[in-house]
Amino acid sequence: MISVLLVEDEPEVLELTRLYLERDTELTVDACLSVKEALRKLNHKIYNVIVSDYVMPEINGIQLLKTLKFQGIDTPLIIFTGKGDEEIAIEALNTGAAFYLQKSENPRFQFAKLRRMIYEAALKQRTEEIYREHNICVVVPAFNDEKCIGPTLDSIPDYIFRIYVIDDASTDRTPEIIQKCAEKDSRIIPIRHDKNKGVGAAVTSGYREALKEGMDIAVVMTGDNKMDPAHIPAFLNPIIKRQADYAVGNRLQGPEFRRGMTTWRFLRNAFLTMLTKIASGYWQLMDPQNGYTAISKRALERINPSTIYPRYGYCNDMLVKLNAYSFKAVNVNHPARYDSGKTSIFRLVKLLFKDFLWRMKEKYIILNFHPLVFFYFFGTMCILTSIFLGIFAIYGKLMQMEPLFVRATLTLILLFIGSMFILFAMLFDMEQERNIGMY
Repeated sequence: MISVLLVEDEPEVLELTRLYLERDTELTVDACLSVKEALRKLNHKIYNVIVSDYVMPEINGIQLLKTLKFQGIDTPLIIFTGKGDEEIAIEALNTGAAFYLQKSENPRFQFAKLRRMIYEAALKQRTEEIYREHNICVVVPAFNDEKCIGPTLDSIPDYIFRIYVIDDASTDRTPEIIQKCAEKDSRIIPIRHDKNKGVGAAVTSGYREALKEGMDIAVVMTGDNKMDPAHIPAFLNPIIKRQADYAVGNRLQGPEFRRGMTTWRFLRNAFLTMLTKIASGYWQLMDPQNGYTAISKRALERINPSTIYPRYGYCNDMLVKLNAYSFKAVNVNHPARYDSGKTSIFRLVKLLFKDFLWRMKEKYIILNFHPLVFFYFFGTMCILTSIFLGIFAIYGKLMQMEPLFVRATLTLILLFIGSMFILFAMLFDMEQERNIGMY
């Protein structure tokens, strides 16, 4: 059941609205003709949703909302009014109203819309209550983000318990702005690096603080305001429901998600994504370069934040470590927001190659043996041998006029065999990912 407090100073409108809403057996409605009466009821009963008119004799609906916030009452409030304009709607939503609905001449349409808003507001409230039952933190790495860090921190939802802001030795006003935000919001814990260590090191510093304070889930959002906090619930839900230990943002789901990404960046991202799939063993992840993530406490404790790669590429490095210890990872779709940041492809390729070898050793030799390591080994040896044999065959043909057929045939056979070994190894690796268990 959803309990609704209806505040309306016009008796006829109040009764009509109450009768319509009570036609839904899932809604119970208490009606009030004044704000004073509504405040008295709120002192004795907790409601799921409040529906209030805007223009009333004592105080208007927005002032009622401000009064409730001052008293610490966070019940979602819907402004339902016949007298209002765009400025009032903007003010209502900026003040914290769940929805703003203008009354129309079509009662059936407006009441149906109001009913849907009540359900959405109640669902959101219940969801946020679930989030508050967990210690959830947001880790915000920042470097020279003076124009964006303030809006980023101001937009983080109220159900987040702690916010760790890591200033990676910024040279602009970023530290000053972080400090001012911390003075206004007690959830914010400023952390400053004496020298620039890289985004991975900044995230690691936040993770360490999260473990010290016993956070259940740690979300990572960059300080450049490129990650919309409205999507945080989508990252939290799989972890809270114990469906995964790691949630990774996916900007590549469809054309509408990829809007804003240049062709070069898309191709570069696709290349690194394929290499990361091979290195990490998470074949279903679509956008592993994405830094918008959430991780569970048990996964964070197991991988040891101190071992994470300190610069760009840390998110790829984390995936390798998480897969080695059999933690489930899932995609979370969200729209893309991009800046002109650059990352060295060659450095990432080198990192991914080292991580791949480490995962083969750790996961398939030390922790649990699997023959796919031999498939990778023999496949690589066959392909390398075929390359050298092919070069030798071409050299013999051009320089010594020796027959090419036998050597070329042997080269192709070795290349085919090596490719089959590699493909079978990948197939076995995919099967291992599907078999990753939960709790």
